[in-house]
Amino acid sequence: MILTVTLNPAYDLIYWVKEIEQRGETQLSRAHRTHASAGGKGINVSIYLASVGIENVAMGLIGGHTGRTIKRSLRDEGIITNLTWIDEETRSNVAILKKGQEDNPIEVNSKGPEIPKRAVDQFLEQYDTMLHRVSCVVLSGSLPPGVPQEMYQKLVKMAKDRNIRTIVNTGGKYVGPAAKAGPFLIKPDIRERKEVMGEKLTDSQSIIDVGNKILDFGTQHVLLSHGLTGDILVSQDKNWNLEANREQLEIKNRVGAGDCLIGGIVHQLEEGKSVPEAVKYGLAAGMASVQVYHKISRDVSLVQAQLNQISLKEMEEGSYES
Repeated sequence: MILTVTLNPAYDLIYWVKEIEQRGETQLSRAHRTHASAGGKGINVSIYLASVGIENVAMGLIGGHTGRTIKRSLRDEGIITNLTWIDEETRSNVAILKKGQEDNPIEVNSKGPEIPKRAVDQFLEQYDTMLHRVSCVVLSGSLPPGVPQEMYQKLVKMAKDRNIRTIVNTGGKYVGPAAKAGPFLIKPDIRERKEVMGEKLTDSQSIIDVGNKILDFGTQHVLLSHGLTGDILVSQDKNWNLEANREQLEIKNRVGAGDCLIGGIVHQLEEGKSVPEAVKYGLAAGMASVQVYHKISRDVSLVQAQLNQISLKEMEEGSYES
């Protein structure tokens, strides 16, 4: 069984607009399409896994009416929940996709509610219990106020002590502590800033260098994106470059695409595939996701069509771009 952890979940609201007009003192737009769903990176992974028939448990910190809505949505998807309740309301996030600029959404993410120490302690107790039942843990997203910055480091270590595979997808200041625990795979989220652990990502060589820096902590695989359709997998023995066909993409909604990538990786690892092949499938799942309006694509034929167009090539020493 797979365990996903979303310590800062959200209710996602997505609006598609034709334009944003200045009318008097107000910038106004009318949405011609909307989508609302339970969200947060780990929750999106859970929804993807459930859609391909993989049993999983979603853990996280939720509260208020929004929290109850998220829990009900997860149950409706057939996802087992083991949630820690807090007094404050779970956050909502907003994405605005302007016609012709769907690949560059305007995203407004709340920082999340203040989490009391008692809730953190309760979550850790529940997490420790759940580790007896799972084979893989996926830790995703930001941390809300009140949760220690080193939380992912602690959670990875707890899982590793039980020989449980850990996959981490987070960004900014949370990458360093998580990497130092040596997860099986880490994918730094670089949407806000093309930088990881103080190192700027300017070309393939800089990506490889950052990846190797993280590997030195004991991590086995580092996955770093270079654009919407490309990834570089840095591993202990080899490095791989993956490229999707950008020209064939009709982008409708890229919100959650990175989480489908992680879900696809987990899906294929559970099927016994190698890490490079699992990452290739994950990229195909992410590319399929951007072609549909709802957040998680459930069309296997879209994934297969993308899979057929993705190149997976071993990177030879000295061939990196500078």
